[in-house]
Amino acid sequence: MRTGKERKGYGDQKSNLASLFWWSLAISTLSALVVLSWVSSIYIFNNPSEKIPYKILSKFDKLEPIEKFSKSAPPQSKIGFRSLRELMETEFSNLSGVHLDYQNKKLLKNYIENYKIKNSIYYVKGDFKITNTKILDKSDLITNGIAIEANSKNFPKTAVIFILPTLQDRNIGADLIGQDLTLGTDIFSSVINVNTTSNKRMTFTVVPIVYGNFNLPNSHTINMKPPKTLNIGGNWPLDFLQPN
Repeated sequence: MRTGKERKGYGDQKSNLASLFWWSLAISTLSALVVLSWVSSIYIFNNPSEKIPYKILSKFDKLEPIEKFSKSAPPQSKIGFRSLRELMETEFSNLSGVHLDYQNKKLLKNYIENYKIKNSIYYVKGDFKITNTKILDKSDLITNGIAIEANSKNFPKTAVIFILPTLQDRNIGADLIGQDLTLGTDIFSSVINVNTTSNKRMTFTVVPIVYGNFNLPNSHTINMKPPKTLNIGGNWPLDFLQPN
């Protein structure tokens, strides 16, 4: 039979063990929260092209505005200007499914981050025939401007969607269907999405990162400006259901 002192000592021991348990649990919980916070921060900063990270980074002003580059100092590309055929055959022909999705996330991420990673840009050049136009609105990734869909004149297996961000008249793209479109090396059209359709045609979505004035085939001049923000959960890649 335990004496009073023995019972008291035993009680103190139980109390100490309980305190140690709760302190260990608290420290483990705090450590887990620190690790989770660290991992979450890395994920958010590494994935600005995804909806939740983009909104968080935008809310706390952690994203630089999309830059208007000068023609004298654009981002460098390790392969220079390429036709759609060259890009398809050398860079994207083996990509499909999750691999193409991953590449598209990188393309959009590089655009959002103003190509801070060296040689992370693909420039497009070529001659095209316009097949469709679209007025951009609040449901799209880029919410102001027009988009022009055009088939490659030299390689029918490819097409381009040329995005022109602008606040100008919404009807400025009228009467373009059937006309020729040339993207030269002075336009600096950067690939921000690649999509393969059911008929095996590869479509490259591009945006001219030097912006400024662009002369449309219908004699209109459009003054392009970088989008201030992106609707990151919007329509992307763009849909062209029927000619406007």
